[in-house]
Amino acid sequence: MPAIATIGTEVRVTPGDDVQIVLGPGKHEFTDDRSAFSLRVAGVMKEAGEIIGVFGDVVSGHQRYQGQTATLLVRLDHSDWRRDNRSAASFKVGRGVARPNGKHPFYHPEGTDIEGFPFIIRFGSLDSRSDDEPEVNSALQAFHEGGAEPPKD
Repeated sequence: MPAIATIGTEVRVTPGDDVQIVLGPGKHEFTDDRSAFSLRVAGVMKEAGEIIGVFGDVVSGHQRYQGQTATLLVRLDHSDWRRDNRSAASFKVGRGVARPNGKHPFYHPEGTDIEGFPFIIRFGSLDSRSDDEPEVNSALQAFHEGGAEPPKD
């Protein structure tokens, strides 16, 4: 099972909303295109020993993503990308890797910087399963084990 944070894993990203294309400082547009793209994980980002993201070259998807680098940042509490093959993430796609800047939490849209324009940002679902593998999603599992469902009368 290829986990999201395994180097060499291909991760499919499906935007969950209109994607924002940042054209320059204070200049952006939205496009209603939720077509998926995939990246091959080349590196893992950590903060205080915990995985906060992965990055790699885009290997398939719409032309706007081709030749770019995608950075995926953990979006769900209790996610464990060392074992998860399904999750959710904030993403930035541009000419290089997005790096935490310390101005906001890393998962905030302004919590990372990326060099150059344009770049694409949003959030979406992740899937690194191959063939008919079962889903592994630590955040969803923690939700169910935590008794977060309403009590039955």
